[in-house]
Amino acid sequence: MSWTEKKIEQASFRSFLIWFALLFVYSFWAFTIPGPWSRAITAAGGKLPETQPGLPAIEPVRSLEALSQNMNDYLLWQVLDIPYFVLTFLASTAAIALGLKMAGKWGRVFKIVLFLPAIYVVAELIENSLLTLFAAGIIAPVEPLVLVQQIATTLKFSSAMPAMLFSLIGIVFATIVLVIGAVRKNS
Repeated sequence: MSWTEKKIEQASFRSFLIWFALLFVYSFWAFTIPGPWSRAITAAGGKLPETQPGLPAIEPVRSLEALSQNMNDYLLWQVLDIPYFVLTFLASTAAIALGLKMAGKWGRVFKIVLFLPAIYVVAELIENSLLTLFAAGIIAPVEPLVLVQQIATTLKFSSAMPAMLFSLIGIVFATIVLVIGAVRKNS
């Protein structure tokens, strides 16, 4: 049984709700309290490297230079970003898989959509690793490496946005199927 088949088979509302609740609570904490994220984004003038997809690759370097006084906050944020993207992956995979499961045999036709959250998480790992190495001064942000980072950032956004859309479609579809099934059962 393939990874996608396993995810679809194991999908449940309970699993989705657990991952979504954890993601919601973590995101609320990480993005709304005064902390490393808010201090780093303020220091960078509202533009952190991971929020700038596309090219030219010089933009992330400019953001890192603007962070010079708050580099510790930025490095701490890179660590705190790990649970965020892992929870995002788990919640979106659960939502998409649940929608596919509720679609029955037709859902299996679209199982490739489950790879969008996987692409997102791999791109995040590459992006965060390089940005952490740049910010810590372990490697210099030379053009070829910054280009790889920018490709990862762009891939992150271009896979995350459709993954969120398919997550929403999956959970709405699964809820509709569940409600219709409950109404038919009670009729």
